[in-house]
Amino acid sequence: MGILDLDEGVVLENVKPLIFVMSDARGETANVVVMAAAAQFGPDSVDIVRLHDAKDLATVEKFLDENVQPDRPMAVFHTFSDKNMRREVRGLLESRGIPSIDLLGPAISVIATLSGEEPNNKVGALRDQLAK
Repeated sequence: MGILDLDEGVVLENVKPLIFVMSDARGETANVVVMAAAAQFGPDSVDIVRLHDAKDLATVEKFLDENVQPDRPMAVFHTFSDKNMRREVRGLLESRGIPSIDLLGPAISVIATLSGEEPNNKVGALRDQLAK
């Protein structure tokens, strides 16, 4: 299997990519999106490691320190409800050269623009709405 090294534009052979799924709640939303995308490539195309209930940047930094494997291509998919946390995480990942996808922020921005309302930034808001 050939893997694209996003930093170098070089294909690495026989290296399984590592995908980190991060969230300030359970991380189910991000995990389902990543699993749906990975399913397009076969059952063993990537390894997925989740960080849930990440309430601050120190938690994310510790997780990365413990889980980053420099010899493997990797990316982060995340769903943080707070815009400041999203910005901090994006900055941290950029400083480490780790590509990332913010799965929640752009959708929140579009809905805020369309509705004229401010988001509540509530962690686990979907879970709470579904529980009613």
